[in-house]
Amino acid sequence: MRKQTLLILSSLISFYSFSQTVNNGKVNTESTKILNKIDTAKKIEGWTVRGTNILLLNQAAFSNWVAGGINSLALTARADYEFNLKREKNLWENRVLMGYGLRSEKGSATTKVEDVIDLTSRYGYQINQSNWYAAAALNLKTQFSKGYDYSKPSQGYLSNFLSPGYVTAGFGVDYIPNDNFQLSLHPLTSRLTFVQDDAVFDTDNDGILTDAFGVTPGKHFVYQLGAYIGGRYKAKLMENIFLDNRFGVFSNYLKDPQNLVMAYSGILDLKVNRFISTQITADLFYDDNQIGKLQLKETLGVGITYKFGKY
Repeated sequence: MRKQTLLILSSLISFYSFSQTVNNGKVNTESTKILNKIDTAKKIEGWTVRGTNILLLNQAAFSNWVAGGINSLALTARADYEFNLKREKNLWENRVLMGYGLRSEKGSATTKVEDVIDLTSRYGYQINQSNWYAAAALNLKTQFSKGYDYSKPSQGYLSNFLSPGYVTAGFGVDYIPNDNFQLSLHPLTSRLTFVQDDAVFDTDNDGILTDAFGVTPGKHFVYQLGAYIGGRYKAKLMENIFLDNRFGVFSNYLKDPQNLVMAYSGILDLKVNRFISTQITADLFYDDNQIGKLQLKETLGVGITYKFGKY
């Protein structure tokens, strides 16, 4: 219920920011104001370097509290850096996104609440004087440490560094009208799924090996060729409230193209001041080669934030 409430709250804030109002008989939209601001954020010549570092805290403490409760503490660290170069018709964009978080509860073992490594490099060549670029992109996504299903304490770990690891290389076109919106259409995309840790093939520790993330035991990777559609949209919803959305959809030409791999990531940043903010994040993921169910991860925390560069 808590997850659903937060997602609904995020959606309502987004909806409100685009709602219409009538002023002196004329329709005025907040979306028009936002788009006008976005249109001024054109790609500038030279290097653009920016980054965000944040440490999120979730904490609960109880002493002689009749209603009950368990002392807990969760810390999550995130780093999000961008290194972009615009030179005439050439556009080279690089993004480093990393996050790691742990939760500790009294009387229980420490558990992991976030673990991601996401590295992207993209090159585009502007087509004529339009907002379209002939593009090539490379992405690596994995995690730092072992992942467990904490509801099954007797089970071994389900994932590890480069288990899985995803390397995606795509070719196509990108539509980039400004610094806050990007759409990628890559009809020729290769996707390699790596499983380097053999223990992931035997999570029950019974000696019976099973497929993991679409990789067959005895092998360490599987190759897919397909099409990719992805995008990113950043918006200032209200004063000191910012929304950053990313999505991606992949279809494998070689096997079951109808079984799409879908991912969405949203960050709602409610800025208190220069160094303190509250963040709500929502991540949705579906891959038939994993559990074949929609995966959801949501976090909320008050954080210490340090940003540099132009946003």
